[in-house]
Amino acid sequence: MKKLIKFYADWCGPCQTYAKIWDEITPEFAGQVEFINIDVDKDTTGLAAKYKVRNIPFTVLIKEDGSEITKAGLLTKTDLKELILS
Repeated sequence: MKKLIKFYADWCGPCQTYAKIWDEITPEFAGQVEFINIDVDKDTTGLAAKYKVRNIPFTVLIKEDGSEITKAGLLTKTDLKELILS
């Protein structure tokens, strides 16, 4: 199953906009994609450091074969769908 990780912060304006888009997409891909949210201010997983997150929002798609695609910045609904389907 693909994993989609969103790095964000509560104080980030674009992250708040992205959260709405993220929430619209989640039901559409339920059972196909694991959606993971990581607040960079509270990250205890070390994933923000692993992916060298410097700008938020920041999205990582981990495909079934283990390959990864990273995207920095606010993605549109279309961009997010295209990323998931890639």
